[in-house]
Amino acid sequence: MSDGVVLVGLPGSGKSAVGRCLAERLDRPYIDLDAEIEGATGRTPADHIAADGEAAFRRLERAAVERACTVSGAIIAAGGGAPLDPLNRWAFMRHGRRVRLDVPLERLAARLATDSVERPLLGEDALAGLRRTADERAPVYAAIDTAVDGDRPPEQVADETLARLSAPLDGWRVLLDTTYGRNHPVGPAHGRLLMGLGLDEELITTQADRPWVVADSRALAASPSLGNALPADRCLQLDGGEEVKSFAHLERVLAWLSAIGAERTDTLVAVGGGTIGDLAGLAAALHHRGMALVQVPTTWLAQADSAIGGKVAIDLSGAKNAVGAVWPAWAIVSDVGLLRSLPVERRRDGVAECLKMGLIGDSQLWALVEQRGPAALAGDDEAAVFAMTERAARLKLEIVDRDPYESGERRVLNLGHTLGHALEVESGFTLAHGEAVAVGLRAVAAIAARRGAEAGLAEGIDSVLAALSFPLRRPFDAAAVRRALVGDKKRERGVQRWILPMAVGRVEQVTDVTDDELALALQVIAA
Repeated sequence: MSDGVVLVGLPGSGKSAVGRCLAERLDRPYIDLDAEIEGATGRTPADHIAADGEAAFRRLERAAVERACTVSGAIIAAGGGAPLDPLNRWAFMRHGRRVRLDVPLERLAARLATDSVERPLLGEDALAGLRRTADERAPVYAAIDTAVDGDRPPEQVADETLARLSAPLDGWRVLLDTTYGRNHPVGPAHGRLLMGLGLDEELITTQADRPWVVADSRALAASPSLGNALPADRCLQLDGGEEVKSFAHLERVLAWLSAIGAERTDTLVAVGGGTIGDLAGLAAALHHRGMALVQVPTTWLAQADSAIGGKVAIDLSGAKNAVGAVWPAWAIVSDVGLLRSLPVERRRDGVAECLKMGLIGDSQLWALVEQRGPAALAGDDEAAVFAMTERAARLKLEIVDRDPYESGERRVLNLGHTLGHALEVESGFTLAHGEAVAVGLRAVAAIAARRGAEAGLAEGIDSVLAALSFPLRRPFDAAAVRRALVGDKKRERGVQRWILPMAVGRVEQVTDVTDDELALALQVIAA
């Protein structure tokens, strides 16, 4: 990390004027991102948005951010929308201290009324546009190190900013801070998702009242700093893995909670991958008929998917996640740094879920996996890991909020999982989840290709999976897979529901997959 400074805030908050003051006083380079784009292209941001659309402008902006953050110690005035891109937020965090300038919206509107700069994203009513923009950007504007009152002359704002820069910059560094609807009659109406780096004890205690912890012992061994952030005297350690999702382990956790006197008003913190999150989450739902739950996912799969949405469960011998509940967490705290210690096999589980989410509804996420997935998988592109994880998590939150109990749209999240879960069951749960999802995706893509899916989609999926070193075929007992499908929890009145990828960002739910289509799909993935 360099010792630079990044100023963020709504349009008109004074980032340019304050940035110039800081650069002069610190004798540092000053970079105004909007001015850099205009100087390089001859067009203002407003011109770019009007001519080519906001998405095209954001790509130019990302390139400008990358260049600016290579200038060590630079004072950067970020365009108001620059923090929307998770890759930009990662770059800003690595560049140095992020400072948000706060100004009342009415004062901003008054400033903009005398400003000649066009701001097409605000619309004709500046105050209404500012209110809308402030609401939309709240989760990313919260990803800062300090906030300063910007409703003063630039010199005074610069004075306070300089004073703030002398404080040490360590501990938790937030990259996203957003709320989500829990949509549950028990507990708070909203939960909180925090993503960042440097999980510490203070952060845990602010999210959990009287925390008791169920933790994956292997995650604690791999990350000593994680253990330091947890209350060692109130922690039950278990070895994660699919085998932990059993009645025996569920009884052990419930007996422990009873023995230690955990109360309904206490909080159970689940620290680990998806299996620990599922087990501890179900125990939280059952103990005293429901205690508060905080998820601290330590795997890529859990941060991108399984810790989100509230579904918690254990397995039966012939069906995955067959016994469970909907118990959304009060908070989810994801430290992206914890993913550094994962072996490549577990990283592959996470990238498979991100790929799935891109296919479901985010073409930018799909492109990110396609272009930077191999480097992220290898551990060489942590920015891409964060960006993929955030985009997947936020898309899932949106879908779950619209359909919390999986009565409609939420079913699309099962893309690749219908056959994937059956293959896991057939393997005795020895098949890695990511590999199961990958071959499951290939199978349903083969069905979709014969039902009018976008030309070349199945081949494109194969290409990305191959680049990520996923096996495209595997040996299995077809009869055992079919039996596992019969036990699938998503069946309704004996009818199997399938999710088919029809284009990047578009899927369809169907219930009329024929036996011949299933046979063909199994043939496509059989070794």
